[in-house]
Amino acid sequence: MSVPPAAAAERLGGPALPRSVHAGYGVGAVATHVFSTVPSLLLLIYLTDALAVAPALAGFVVVAPKAVDIVASPYIGMRSDRTVSRWGPRRPWMLAGTAALPVCFALLFAGLPLQGAPAALYVLVVFTAAALAASVFQVPYAAMPGEITDGYHERSALQGWRTVFVGVALLLGGALAPVLVDSTGPGRAIEGYRLMGVVMAAVVLAAMAACVYGTRSAPLRRRVGRTRGLADQFRSALGNPHFRRLLPTAFLQVVSSGTMIAGVPYVTGHVMGEPGYTALLVVCVTVPLIATMPLWTAVSRRLDKRPTLALAGAFFIAGAIGLYFIPVMGGLPWAIAMSVVVGTGNAGCTMLPYSMLTDCIAATRAVSGRHQAGVLAGIWSSMEALGAALGAQLLSAALAVSGYRQSAAGEAVEQTDRALQGMLIGSTLVPAAVMLGSVLLLRLYRLDAAEMARLTAADA
Repeated sequence: MSVPPAAAAERLGGPALPRSVHAGYGVGAVATHVFSTVPSLLLLIYLTDALAVAPALAGFVVVAPKAVDIVASPYIGMRSDRTVSRWGPRRPWMLAGTAALPVCFALLFAGLPLQGAPAALYVLVVFTAAALAASVFQVPYAAMPGEITDGYHERSALQGWRTVFVGVALLLGGALAPVLVDSTGPGRAIEGYRLMGVVMAAVVLAAMAACVYGTRSAPLRRRVGRTRGLADQFRSALGNPHFRRLLPTAFLQVVSSGTMIAGVPYVTGHVMGEPGYTALLVVCVTVPLIATMPLWTAVSRRLDKRPTLALAGAFFIAGAIGLYFIPVMGGLPWAIAMSVVVGTGNAGCTMLPYSMLTDCIAATRAVSGRHQAGVLAGIWSSMEALGAALGAQLLSAALAVSGYRQSAAGEAVEQTDRALQGMLIGSTLVPAAVMLGSVLLLRLYRLDAAEMARLTAADA
């Protein structure tokens, strides 16, 4: 006899966390998502349209640093699993990331007097350092919810708070950052990028510090000081069937979102002819991300997480396909409407995969007694970083194939109709197709409330 999701979840309770921990944990998402959003939105066009880097080389610069995370993030996770301190295993690492990432972020958009290949090399080196610093914070941050509560739906509540702050990060990184770039006036793009980098670095610093401080009262779980090597940990983590099935689903979602985000300034600047629309469309995506969070939380309690995530993916796909028709459906009003649909779906696609990750962490602990939260979170973090970068790479490939012409700051270059069509397809239909693949893979995932109740009962 099947158990309704809500009834099964009632067996998976635990002491409620104070709101201060919810908020303290959630605010960390401002830092992680400002760092992911700003480069996803602006780094490719910064390279191609301000530093005169060819699209193919620019795509490589965006992807290569993230590839380092494939090894670095799981290693960081393993080391944080082994960390013993009065602050717990995660917060010392998060503090180290707090010290390093803001500096790297400001340097990334410093706008040194370089163009072409030398500029690409500089950005490659600094972006690699920034990616590593971000992982030092992000990996233990992602591991924390699976350890500080045993509540199946409280983990969703934590991710709900996180998702609201993701919305704040999108407003800052996706709406404010382009405005700052444009604020220095025509022909002064380099100065605009430099100003944006400093302001966003300050935002990242404040959010990280608030998260480290705000989670100080989170329950501490004793970690195992001696664990196996990284290769064995990696094999064991991927041997977890629930995690193994969730990972590619989430990866394709990140690729889809990354492709669309990277395409926004190209579509607004070249297809719609107004770069200022970038901030407006990001706001249209972000408002439903915040406003619909209680709705997605309620739906997931009723239907469980997997079908709710599939529904969110369907919203994203519908909105992405709709955005392809911007030129024939009236321009800005249609773009606003479809951006709201995308944002509604993106809300569920932002909250639920992280909640399901923490379920996988809890299930691993219940079944085997192993504390692998850091390693699983490390693999997850590397997947997110690589997925977002590959999204930008997909768009850069579409630009290169369609004949997009790079330019230096202040230089006006007219794009061909073929290039305009390429950037439109790459920004809309390609993300929709990738998201469809994610929804289809989701059918393989089986860890629901009833299964968690069974695993927890067996462990007890």
